[in-house]
Amino acid sequence: MATFMTNSLFPSVAGMRGVSQLHDDIDRLFGGFLGRDFFPDFFTKNDMTLMPQIDVKSDDKAYTMSVELPGVAPEDVKVEVNGNMLTVSGEKKEEVKENGKTHVQERRYGSFMRSMTLPEDADAENVKAVTKNGVLSLEIPRKAESKAKSIEVQKG
Repeated sequence: MATFMTNSLFPSVAGMRGVSQLHDDIDRLFGGFLGRDFFPDFFTKNDMTLMPQIDVKSDDKAYTMSVELPGVAPEDVKVEVNGNMLTVSGEKKEEVKENGKTHVQERRYGSFMRSMTLPEDADAENVKAVTKNGVLSLEIPRKAESKAKSIEVQKG
């Protein structure tokens, strides 16, 4: 069975959200007694990296990868295949307004990169990428199965 492998040493963003939420709940329970330095905060504004969420599906003909990239312009996204390594990278740029103050800023900006090892049967030469409504869709065709060929043995 073919599998994709992500190249990441860190837990997913969704996994880290739970830790941060747990910290906030415990902090509220103890009325701030433990303080923000007692537990690591994975989501401080300065150290949060962008990590696009992905879904990978497959059928007999192709693999399909959906990458969430809300607010990222298509011209700011780069898709590369090097050998059997697929990399999606880019930058989410901040909209700068010169007038007024920012009161709350929860959206994140900056560079991102996700790399995955393609399965052996993926046709890396024919990957197609389309973006629509903040989702990058990659279609990675499967290579045709090589069939066993019978070779006649002749007398020499």
